[in-house]
Amino acid sequence: MLNSYRLDSPKLDWSAEGAPISSEFDDVYFDRESGLEETRYVFLKHNHLPERWSAMTQGHFVIAETGFGTGLNFLCAWQSFIENAPNDRQLHFISVEKFPMSKDALRSALKMWPSLQTYSDELIAAYPELCHGLHRIQLAQGRIQLSLWFGEAEDGFTALDADVDAWFLDGFAPSKNPEMWSDKLFHHIHRLSHQGTTFATFTAAGIVRRGLQNVGFEVNKVKGFGHKREMAIGQLPHSTSLPERMSQGQAWFNVRPSKPSHITKVLVVGSGLAGANTARALAEQGVKVIVWEQDNQVANRASGNPQGMLYPKLASQDTPVNRFYLSAFLHATRHYQQLDQKNAFWGNCGLTQIPKNDQEKQRFKKLLDGKLYPESVLQTSKDRDGSLYLPLSGWVAPNPLCQTLLDHPNITVQLNTRLEELVAVTDQAKLDLGERWIAKHKDNNDVFSHVVVCTANDTDKIAAIPATPAYAIRGQVANIALPKAQQSCLQAIEHDEPLQLDKVLCEFGYVSPPLNNKVHFGSTYDLNDQDQTVRIEGHQRNIKILESLLNLPSETFSPEDCEGRVSFRCAVPDYTPIIGPVQSPQALRQHYGQLSRNAKWQCNDIAEQASQLYINIGHGSRGLVSTPLSGQYLASLILGTPSPLEQKVSHILHPSRFLIREMKRSQ
Repeated sequence: MLNSYRLDSPKLDWSAEGAPISSEFDDVYFDRESGLEETRYVFLKHNHLPERWSAMTQGHFVIAETGFGTGLNFLCAWQSFIENAPNDRQLHFISVEKFPMSKDALRSALKMWPSLQTYSDELIAAYPELCHGLHRIQLAQGRIQLSLWFGEAEDGFTALDADVDAWFLDGFAPSKNPEMWSDKLFHHIHRLSHQGTTFATFTAAGIVRRGLQNVGFEVNKVKGFGHKREMAIGQLPHSTSLPERMSQGQAWFNVRPSKPSHITKVLVVGSGLAGANTARALAEQGVKVIVWEQDNQVANRASGNPQGMLYPKLASQDTPVNRFYLSAFLHATRHYQQLDQKNAFWGNCGLTQIPKNDQEKQRFKKLLDGKLYPESVLQTSKDRDGSLYLPLSGWVAPNPLCQTLLDHPNITVQLNTRLEELVAVTDQAKLDLGERWIAKHKDNNDVFSHVVVCTANDTDKIAAIPATPAYAIRGQVANIALPKAQQSCLQAIEHDEPLQLDKVLCEFGYVSPPLNNKVHFGSTYDLNDQDQTVRIEGHQRNIKILESLLNLPSETFSPEDCEGRVSFRCAVPDYTPIIGPVQSPQALRQHYGQLSRNAKWQCNDIAEQASQLYINIGHGSRGLVSTPLSGQYLASLILGTPSPLEQKVSHILHPSRFLIREMKRSQ
């Protein structure tokens, strides 16, 4: 467990020409006279990348790097990929950095390379908050995917689920930073590589060459760049299957097929937040997606509320669940900012979380005193005593968001189309073409290579999916016309100041800044209640929430002033979504029965091939936070690209986690 997600900034000196120098490691980030030429010689030329990219026949190429620094290597790779690879191919670039630079420092360092300015400007605009963990950044309309791990290199590669084609073994010289070049690091370099994976490194130091040879790489020395006498290159001649390499002893959480699966077209069932984000993530990677929606409009259920809040509910300690929500929150803020060019659905106004009672006030104080989060993520509210403030947060209008997500040439939406039955294909000829699932609805049948079910509380109606513990929670939201809300406030507090709402307020419920001349607030939380009608009693409860949030007297507002809407959240007992491949419970019980006798037992044997059937449900009240990253994650599984999630995080989201827990507890 981490004590803090905060990161130390690099200690920098700057040369007269403006090049950064690490004062801690007494080493340069790049040669100020020939940095571009050195990157192209060492990493691009000696991994044979321009030639490999020109000859690409698969959909993507993966590079992993051991030190992001100023991003110069990444920018050079991006530029060369665009120049050499076919237009329909994607580059995934993974890099780790213990001491990430700020945006300002990056901007200053990269000024030295005007030929890369177009790329560096886009990188800096999308660059993540300086917060520990894995960050996924989409560039060049999704064609370039950058995964940045901020933290120790060894931890980053331990957490990674990827199949790397080429390594840039960069960073400060081994003589000045020997701690990075550990045996565990080399183990994970091997784990993440396949037969034919290449590497190149600026150094020929023995610690690096021996480390790579010890894990199976063929290593050769060649002429170094400029005045450097030698550098090392090589490749991996042999490796095991991808699922076995990724399992790390927990094969029951397998999410990868043994070989790349043929993608014809993908069916996404459901057009709410989960379905729309999943469809968009696939479409941006060139996949043809069909979305089936059983209603007559998109996002008509729980994702149809007029306005919602981006509320991650961050915890006071480091856990895999908290890492998921922190990573998802940071990803969502970047995602909405990039997507909403017309200010149609995203209001980055910040959120104030007010304590419900003295006990929660003490918890908030402990959370702030512990300094777990960077101040750019979480800080003390200046407006409300004892409250938290999330400056990156805000409000989202879910329906226009989903419509924007689904507006893509690779996405076809079919309304009034309910999935009646899902049947596995048995015809070998169809299987050879990649067709795996027959999806039936009232008018027709169709065949798909992959299916992603995003049907929330209707999921248990699909026989092909094992029962889940998800359950429905009724929620009623309300709104009041802004003029009426202002008039009621003025009458209640007897002064001339109109209602001012410049950020989201959250306590027992929430209220957001006005949208479309209405003030939206709520929500009720009704267990074991299937009533779909809007009730006066629900308005009364929501009004109490609103009055408490605004510090107004009781009965400031009347239920007759309210309009409302009822929907049903899809919740999960462990408060974590269910995201990943569907597996056979029978195969899991049979193959991993040893867990019932020894909960610590480890196994790398895969019980069955991935079914190419996936599920994405159970986002509860935090779907605006969690669904953008969940869509990226499922796209990575279907396409065989690097996962945007740490492996421990993918395990706590896995659909089979409930069965595995049951087996372990029965020992």
